[in-house]
Formats: sequence, structure tokens, C-alpha cells
Amino acid sequence: MDSIDSSLGQPAGSASPQPAAPQAARPAARRQSRGNLFATVLVIGVTAACMLGFQLLLLRKNPDPGIRVWMLNHTPDQVAIINPFNGVIEKKFQVADGLRELAFSRDYSKAFIANVVDVSNRISVLDTRTYLREETIEVDGVPQGFGVFPDNRRLACVLGSKTDFMAGGFDVLDLDTWSEGNRERKKRLWRARELQLTHKIAVGDDGDRIYLIDAKEPLINIYSFSRKERIGQIDLHGAPEELLYPPAGKYYYVSVLVHNTIYCIDKQTDQIVAAYIYKMPDPTARWENRKRLRYMAVDSRGAYLYATAFEDKAVICWEVDNPTRSVSWEQVPPDPNGRRSIAPVPYYLPQTHIKLKGGYDPNLIFIPGGQQIVLDPSDSYVFVVDDEGALYIYDNREIKQAKEGETIEPRGIVPLDKDVEIRDIKVSRPAVRTGASPPEGAKDARLPGAGGAG
Repeated sequence: MDSIDSSLGQPAGSASPQPAAPQAARPAARRQSRGNLFATVLVIGVTAACMLGFQLLLLRKNPDPGIRVWMLNHTPDQVAIINPFNGVIEKKFQVADGLRELAFSRDYSKAFIANVVDVSNRISVLDTRTYLREETIEVDGVPQGFGVFPDNRRLACVLGSKTDFMAGGFDVLDLDTWSEGNRERKKRLWRARELQLTHKIAVGDDGDRIYLIDAKEPLINIYSFSRKERIGQIDLHGAPEELLYPPAGKYYYVSVLVHNTIYCIDKQTDQIVAAYIYKMPDPTARWENRKRLRYMAVDSRGAYLYATAFEDKAVICWEVDNPTRSVSWEQVPPDPNGRRSIAPVPYYLPQTHIKLKGGYDPNLIFIPGGQQIVLDPSDSYVFVVDDEGALYIYDNREIKQAKEGETIEPRGIVPLDKDVEIRDIKVSRPAVRTGASPPEGAKDARLPGAGGAG
């Protein structure tokens, strides 16, 4: 009998077969293969999900910040509301006859519109979110200007005569309470009638001082609501044209055409502390050739002042209190009558100015140009109304970085109707809207045909 190898269980002398793989190893290999496949699929899935999420993030609709440009077009007595992020006139509607001035409550929730030739002399109050008329307030005179108190509960209103429209003063109205004698009027808290032709009014940050300029006098008149009397005057040595009391910053401003100057006044002391000029004046220049400053705006911090020089088709920008751009009072030439403009205060030249585009005849004595000017609350855009019947939208950074006298392209142009007579322009920013949205963030918004925010 052949010997048997006890250890292998095979006949002695026979060839030994190759050892077989353990039975348990084969399922393990299959599990490892399946694990690698699962990991690969997982990595691919996660990558695809991330890419999809990134795409959705880029394409998502952003909340509309609610910034809108409101314009009063007197010719058709129409309000035009423009979305500056897409350059679209979002709403146009009739309000009443003779639109004169527009003001917003301090929280931007309400718009007050003066109707100067309405038969019943009313103030229209609109909701800035829905554009619907909330109420109309009948007033005793022709409303021609507004000053909104910081608490949004009172309104100072310049009122003119119903016969000759001469505005000799103002009323302060309680917006929360109707008059007991007439349910179409608000309760009158105070009436002042000491002026001749009031055309601009503002309420101070303290909620007490009320500022007015009168076209018949070279003064800013200051009243106290708590004391119910006039408490001071500021002599400007020339008839004031526009009054700007911004909510930000420590100054307010008034323009005087005869001086070609914007005067800067301290909110706390009501003292003139500086003067802003476009160029060093030429005392020999004819009146019609001077570059007059009329309309003004400031940024949200009160750090930059802007104005338009209508006759020069220019937008001017000053950095407030920048000592590198100041000149002494003695260096400024006197006016043609040999008088200095105002008390010896620092005079400031612009940081820069740009020229507006337009197709006007350069041989004309008066070259129409930019008029009203405002900034959006994020300080990204500068809006300028032009006599060509359009709203020009400029990038604020491009203005600040422009070379002196450079003509830059607007980021957008919104044409209006052919018959245009813009009486007022303001920018509102109510609560966030939920409708069509601009691109990511107000500062990065792009207008049709414009490049990046840069």
C-alpha cells in the first residue's frame, strides 16, 4: 500500500496541488470592490451637489433693497418711479395738478407730495412700498415745501397765497391727529407768518429748529418749534437759492448764486464755517458766463458734497473739510461790486469734477446741463437730471477717480417723456421688497449696457 502523507492527505510521491484561496477571502474582496465603487460614487455625487449648489447660489434672486428714484414731472403732473438697478421706469401715475415738491418721512415709509394748483390745496401721502395713496390732507394755502420732523409725526409745510402764490410762512401739522373742525385737515400745532416769499424749509436734527430761506431776503431764518418764535438769522450777503439739510454729517448747506458759492453751516452753532467753490472766481467775467452752483447732494456719511454747474454741464465733488483743497479767504477775489462773499472762512476747491455728455451748441451763452442731483443710500450711484429729458446714472467711484474735467460715460440712461419739467427728485429706501431683484448687493449692481462696478 502506498504510503500516505499524513500531513497533506495525498498519496506519497504525487505532485502537490497549488493551495486554494481561503473561501472567506473572496467575499472580502467583493466587499472591498463594492466599497471603492461606493466611495467613488459618493465623491462624484458630493462634487456634483456642490457645483449645483454653487450655480444656484449665483442664480438665486437676491432681496430687492427697495431703492427707487422718485421724480416729479410737472408737465404732465406725473410721478415717475425708477428702479436704478435695471434702468426701468417701474411706475408712472398722475397725482394731482401742479406737482411742486416731494419729501419722504425719515423712515422712508411715506412720501409727501405738494399739489400747488389743486383746487382744494391738498398734500398727497403715498406708501413708498405699494405706491398707493394713503390719504390726502387739505391745507389752508398752496403747499410749496416740506420739512419732516425726526419723529415722523409732524410736518412743517410752506403755504402760499391762493391768489398770488406768495408764501409768507409755514404751518406745523400733527400727522397723527385730524382737526376737530374739519376731518379732511390735520391738527395745526403752530403757524408762522412773518416772511415774504419762502421757498425752502428744513427741520433740524433736534426736532425743534426750523430753517427757511426767503427769495426776497439774503437770509436763513431760524425758528424754534418749542418756543413758537424766530430765534435767529444768518446773513448770506446774497439771495439764497437752495437749502440742503442732510440727515448725516454735522453740516447743512445753502447755495448763493451771486457768489457762485455753497456755504457750509454747523448744525450745532448755526455758524458759517466754510465755503465751497467750483473755481477761483474771475471778477471781470460777465454774469452769464459764470459757473453757478445751485443743486446739491451729500453722501450717506456727510463726507462728500456734490453739486451741478448747470451752465458748464458739470458735476462737482468736494471732500468735506479736506485741508489739502482749501484756500484762504484773502486769496478769493471779490465780486464785481468789490465785496467779499462772506466772513473770513476757509474756501474749498473741488476734489474733482466731470463733464456731462450732451449735444448742445457750444456757442450758446447758456448751455443746458445737469440740474437736480441725488445719491443712493449706499453711495454707489449719483443720479443727475438733465434737460435732455433723461435721468443719468453715474458710478460714484468713477466720478471720484475721474481726471479733472473728464467726460465719463454714465452707467445708465433712463429716458423720460418728451415733455419734461422735473420739479423734484428724491431717492427712497423702504423696507426690503420681495419682487424682481437687482444683482448681488447694491454696490455691485450693473445697469444695462454698463460694465462692472469696478
